[in-house]
Amino acid sequence: MIYSVGCEYGIRALARLASLAPTGCFCLLRDILDGDQLPSHFVGKIFQVLVHEGVLMSAKGRGGGFALRQPPEQITLRRIVNAIDGPDRTPHCFLGLKECHERELSPSPCRCAEIREQFDELLDTTTLAHLASHVERETVGKNVINR
Repeated sequence: MIYSVGCEYGIRALARLASLAPTGCFCLLRDILDGDQLPSHFVGKIFQVLVHEGVLMSAKGRGGGFALRQPPEQITLRRIVNAIDGPDRTPHCFLGLKECHERELSPSPCRCAEIREQFDELLDTTTLAHLASHVERETVGKNVINR
């Protein structure tokens, strides 16, 4: 697995947050997850990690919730994955082999290095804004009160 289920949930929930509320505007977790089948308790824990890592900010009480600390154009997938799963999460061999034969001069080498390079490129160049633009189509018409 390239990243954890928790990281997938975090990415999905962050994309929804970015599509619902402008940077710095708080949104309740239940509004972020509305209509999605993500477990709210688990996503809440992931969001607390993202608060600790400086991706999100949180506030309790009336007008509270979660908000992005930076514009979604400045938050890369690499930053999100590193915040949730830690750096160097990409395995050395995607097949789980102890000795990866990616550099082997055989007719069919593993190609893990090539896959890892392409994956790293996507992590570094894809932003939360890219993902949010796809989510926005789904959330058009929903009203979230910007607190």
